[in-house]
Amino acid sequence: MKKIQYTLLLTCSLGLVGCFDSNPLESGSVDRWIDNPTANEIKVSIDGKELIIPAKSGINYTFDYGKHSLSYNNQTLNFMAKPAIVSNSGFINPTQSNYILLTTYYTNNQQVYEKMIASKLKNVPIIINGEQTEIELPINVVNDVFIERNKTPWDYSIDEALPDSVTVKGENQYQSQRRKLYREDEFLKTLDIPENEKVSFPYQPKNFADLPKVVMPTISLDSITCKKGREFVDTQVKDWNKFFNSTGKELANVYNQLTSSETFQTKHAILSECSTNGEDKNRTYATEIDKIDETVKPQEQVNLFITQ
Repeated sequence: MKKIQYTLLLTCSLGLVGCFDSNPLESGSVDRWIDNPTANEIKVSIDGKELIIPAKSGINYTFDYGKHSLSYNNQTLNFMAKPAIVSNSGFINPTQSNYILLTTYYTNNQQVYEKMIASKLKNVPIIINGEQTEIELPINVVNDVFIERNKTPWDYSIDEALPDSVTVKGENQYQSQRRKLYREDEFLKTLDIPENEKVSFPYQPKNFADLPKVVMPTISLDSITCKKGREFVDTQVKDWNKFFNSTGKELANVYNQLTSSETFQTKHAILSECSTNGEDKNRTYATEIDKIDETVKPQEQVNLFITQ
């Protein structure tokens, strides 16, 4: 594939701005925008309830914490709605359309800008007049069904404009990075594309059945030689099973307990005790507890994740 280059139609300058903050989410439900960036209305079913999503628009939907299903285009996926350890936002992309995450810098110095943006440039596949090639831009193409802000961080969402200027805190601050999320067609408008060229990004939706799913691991309690470790892992397994079968504020309470600092400290205190008292020379407790951590840790920052 050959590489081409377009110019971003951006004029950025530096001024002053506040910080972004986040707080733990304490509720029995989570709101999510269901977006439809396509030119036609679509039909989506949530837990069997049919919703009509207008073209180039969307609707807001409230999900109680717990198990849910999403159906679109004769496919269905199951997912969990839960608290995140810090506040989170995002939206649902049932069509698996492309969204563009642009990274840019604000500075009053052109040389500083060129130096900083160079580290973000990458060759991205793009289709021009039916032929696939590459374009060099500081972007990522995102097309997950659940686009979670804590997983794909942005400063400005699809309904927020990228400002011409920002201000920064600190007397020696001369540049500031910002990320803006675009629907594909809106991003293409920011490029200086010749009129005779039809440009798009490759559209490759996956079957819902093939999407990665969170599955709790099989735990071998009998293999854990440390008694306290075995008892703790047994409790963890039971609590996680309770989590997956709870709803609303009950689920939130179970999840907050499972991810609390007290649980973390207990887990590591037992690890230290099992290692020093000679009961667990082969680290059997660590092996089994790590299986759980490797499954659930990546989901701590998100509200929605796909399950079996």
